[in-house]
Amino acid sequence: MKPTINKPNKRGEGPGGSVRPMKRHCLRIRKTFLFSTIAALSLLACKPERLVAPGEPVKALSGSWQIIKATRNGADLTNRYDFSQFRIHFTDSSYTIDSLVPFIVSKNGKWAFDDPSYPFQLSFTPTDSGRKSSPLLYPVSAGQRNIIITFSPGCGSNSYQYTLQKAN
Repeated sequence: MKPTINKPNKRGEGPGGSVRPMKRHCLRIRKTFLFSTIAALSLLACKPERLVAPGEPVKALSGSWQIIKATRNGADLTNRYDFSQFRIHFTDSSYTIDSLVPFIVSKNGKWAFDDPSYPFQLSFTPTDSGRKSSPLLYPVSAGQRNIIITFSPGCGSNSYQYTLQKAN
């Protein structure tokens, strides 16, 4: 008797079987592995961001400042009085004044903010007397940083408001 070789039929039936189910199984494993790898990488790629609140820069007064607008009790004094010679020079913690005008202090001394990041008060401490404080506004107008201080130099019924701008 002659040995017979079983040839698988086209459907993969019979004793010889087919390799198609094995190929399908390997392909399924590859797809599952690829999907799992992509899912794992996408989960690992997401990192929580640390949000840092932007800090307010410290307000810098260093330099020479001049009066560009002055009011007394709401009336404009800018054109009635010569403020052109007045300068206040701020350094890290001290100030000097050139040419006296009605001002919150009349002598050189030290200055300080109530809060360096969010100042609402500017304090002057002359060398010969106690500290005097003024409400402070620090706006930008026409691209220039201004300081607006309000004070009463003696008589409580007179209130001055000076707008200072850095001198060139």
